[in-house]
Amino acid sequence: MTVCVRPARPEDATCLSALASLVWLDTYATAGIRPALAHHVQASLSPQAFQAQLADASQHILLIEREGHVLAYAVLQDNAVCPGQPDWQAELATLYVMPRFARQGLGRQLLSACLRLACQQGQPGVWLSVYHDNPRALAFYRQLGLQQVGDCYFEMEQERHLNHVFLLAGNHAALQ
Repeated sequence: MTVCVRPARPEDATCLSALASLVWLDTYATAGIRPALAHHVQASLSPQAFQAQLADASQHILLIEREGHVLAYAVLQDNAVCPGQPDWQAELATLYVMPRFARQGLGRQLLSACLRLACQQGQPGVWLSVYHDNPRALAFYRQLGLQQVGDCYFEMEQERHLNHVFLLAGNHAALQ
């Protein structure tokens, strides 16, 4: 059975919310769920939050589906200046694959599609940040040959969480 990469539509918001909540909690709630994590999921990953993202022309949500089931999605954010790299303004803000479908090439397909979209918009490539304690994501990007170019922080309820910044040029050989 083949998968389809396509732009998300408003009717996908509920599935995107469920997938995002699953992946986000699996990745970041490693010690369990506490109020700050629950608040973030309920506010930032709700179907209403996805409806707002889908209505925002500066955000492009691509998803992968198979037989009507959403397996993964990515968000490409326009006009998001990379810390320390002002010429890079296309951020791969999210790349989430359901854990049961990891290591099947879905992340690579979405990354490639986002990179093509950014380049079509005149960007040199995409930048992204990865939580410093997310070994799966760090291994994925490093396996593709991405190099860390700096750091930034994800802030949530007066907490700062270290992220590493990576650049992915449009001519990157691993995605050609």
